[in-house]
Amino acid sequence: MDFLKINNLNFIYGTLNTSAKKTDGFALKDINLKIDEGDIVTLCGPTGCGKSTLLKLLKAEIAPAGDLSGEIIFCGKKLSELTAKEQSKDIALLFQNTEDQIVTDKVWHELAFGLENLGFSQADMENRIAEIIAFFRLESISKSDTGILSGGQKQLLLLATLLAMSPKLLLLDEPISALDPENAEMFISALKRLHDQTGITIIIAEHKIDYIAPISDRMVVMDGGRIICQDKPDEAIKEYRKLLPPIKREADYPKSSRGESRREAALTLKNVYYRYERNSGDVLENLEASFEKGKCHAIFGCNAAGKTTLFNLISGFYKPQEGKIIFSKKKAKIAYLPQNVELLFTAETVEQELANVGLKRSDYPNYVNRLNLLSSPYDLSGGEKQLLALAKISALNPDILLMDEPSKGMDTNLERILQSELKRFTENGICVVMSTHDLEFAYAVSDLCSILSMGKLTGFKNTEEFFETNKLYSLKRRP
Repeated sequence: MDFLKINNLNFIYGTLNTSAKKTDGFALKDINLKIDEGDIVTLCGPTGCGKSTLLKLLKAEIAPAGDLSGEIIFCGKKLSELTAKEQSKDIALLFQNTEDQIVTDKVWHELAFGLENLGFSQADMENRIAEIIAFFRLESISKSDTGILSGGQKQLLLLATLLAMSPKLLLLDEPISALDPENAEMFISALKRLHDQTGITIIIAEHKIDYIAPISDRMVVMDGGRIICQDKPDEAIKEYRKLLPPIKREADYPKSSRGESRREAALTLKNVYYRYERNSGDVLENLEASFEKGKCHAIFGCNAAGKTTLFNLISGFYKPQEGKIIFSKKKAKIAYLPQNVELLFTAETVEQELANVGLKRSDYPNYVNRLNLLSSPYDLSGGEKQLLALAKISALNPDILLMDEPSKGMDTNLERILQSELKRFTENGICVVMSTHDLEFAYAVSDLCSILSMGKLTGFKNTEEFFETNKLYSLKRRP
């Protein structure tokens, strides 16, 4: 009996959600796929190719509305015939955005939440939670608030929460897109250990294929809603690379000067301290920094270093316990692109989202043409959501633009669009501050770079000097 079989699957969103590359309104077209029990299969392809849509259709309880034809057979039964309990227990999905799935305020309660809903007895639940905490090495954070966990810790917690319910199929939608290299490798290592131990079947949609390929049995390359290749990782990667512009490496970037520093501060932080709770340690400690007008500042640092906390302070969501945040303009306009851009969406369609910030069709940035105006913003791919959010916040004409992992979920085509927009922003005098784990992207777009560590920012250096003098935050070590 086939574990999972997809036959002649076609799907059109109810609002014709398509990227420019998709044809005839189809988000998925003629999908035929067979997955054996115990396989690890990676879905890859350009932004908007249909990876996320396919994963959502495999989880019927959250499947998008639209016109669906073909059939999905799971463990010998049509997916539509599974009971709600079978769906919840046997098929688990980890979304792109961790905030979409965490529902409780404590780590241990998050682990218990799904088990409670499945009717586990108290004794069985306690035993399963103990087993999961031990296996995923969560003991040190088991009693922590979920709100203060790092991105890597949240991803690992959600993986553990899903696995506590012993699913047969695990679906992962870009699970490492916002993780630093160390946490990404840690997550993949935990996934591999999990697979070796349990033999669970895993389907992963991911852009960072270099991390995923070593643990994949097979890779499925998609483009324009179609499958164009199914093969072993080495061969599939060759086909995937053909779909994207060559990835720029250090030698490809122009070495011309990025221009002299203006030395005109848009924003200054002096002796800033911040902690989440009175008796907890400082997240930011005696932090001092100056951010210049018309420059793009890249901030690096591991997950949980405090980058998002810093942005929440600058934007006014948090207040420092000590220190000052000084703006050069009395009423500086600040725009913030968060990691979870869905937090910015309030309307039913893309067009309404743009209208809500005063944009008419004649005012749309060129890249908005990639999006279907009648689609729901929540039905866009990860990279397309980033573009919509970018259009919304840039319409505010900010003095300071904060961007938390702005290239998350983007292929190289969309990264180039973002690069062009950031250049336009800085040329117009906007102070851009972004946190990122993407070294190549940061090298391409930033003027100044710094590392946030132990609650403090190192002094900003010119980008070329930063990458030349650092040993680990360097492009030289990359093939």
